[in-house]
Amino acid sequence: MAVPTRKKGIGFRLLLLSLMPLAVPALALEQAMISYPGPSPFYIPVEMARQRGFFHDQNLDIKLIVTKSDVDRAALVSADIDYTLRASSTALSAARGLPVRMLFVSTVKPFWALVVRPEINSVNDLKGKVMGVAGMAGAHHLTSRVILKQNGLDPSKDVVFKVVGVGARLPAVASGSIDGVLMDYAEAFRAKKTGLKILLNAADYHSILSAGIGANLKKIHQQPDQVKRFLKANARGQRYMLENREATLDVITNWMKVDREMAEAVYQLSVNNFTKDGTIDEATLKTLVDEQLAEAKVEAAPVSEVFDFSLLRQALKEGR
Repeated sequence: MAVPTRKKGIGFRLLLLSLMPLAVPALALEQAMISYPGPSPFYIPVEMARQRGFFHDQNLDIKLIVTKSDVDRAALVSADIDYTLRASSTALSAARGLPVRMLFVSTVKPFWALVVRPEINSVNDLKGKVMGVAGMAGAHHLTSRVILKQNGLDPSKDVVFKVVGVGARLPAVASGSIDGVLMDYAEAFRAKKTGLKILLNAADYHSILSAGIGANLKKIHQQPDQVKRFLKANARGQRYMLENREATLDVITNWMKVDREMAEAVYQLSVNNFTKDGTIDEATLKTLVDEQLAEAKVEAAPVSEVFDFSLLRQALKEGR
């Protein structure tokens, strides 16, 4: 009797196995390359989304790539990168008729302080001096020019602009190879501790498209689902940052390599500068774009040729 019983048991187990659904392997995360200038308060919401796993929740594995402004523009136009976090230069490219659009606006405030050598006491003292900029186009360059103009200097004649990368700005001012440069808040506080001078806060001077998300039209049209998922993760990161102070301080401390005191100062200066959900009204956008295009001597372009919030609005409506 034992043999038939064993055969019956084996047959029953085989039957159960045949009725069980086959295990489906987890979908591989889609990789997306995102270019940006480097860690700074502008991009805290994106890093928050990355560290909290919001991109993974959208089946995305993002790679943040530090690039220079001119390289970034070329890579976006050629679709060699998936997304950029540079707003100003992307808007200029779109207005010039290149196949890119801004899809998300993180902030319209410049998060920079003007750091100068100790002997510089006013913006007028920069006349005939060398001023560092991130590139010869984009938000950093435009904000520098606006500050000079509002203080009576002609940016085209009265200063010499020199391209200096994010990590090289403090040493460049300290060594005297440049006399002043806009630094992000954390870098500016570090510079002050070394004996350099914070002359002013750029946010007090004007508004500009400082940070957001741009993409190539090919990406938008051919992969709208991925774009929506990318935007969902960013919107969630932005909300989380605004609502969770302690978690944001942890991100700032670890990502930007600053102590807790500096992280708190950066957070206080930055938190109210971000948009609520990545959208902004058209009237405000038009004012900002018109000013930027005029400064760059680019022909005016309709807002619709620079921005496209349609996928963002769908993403926000769908939620997570």
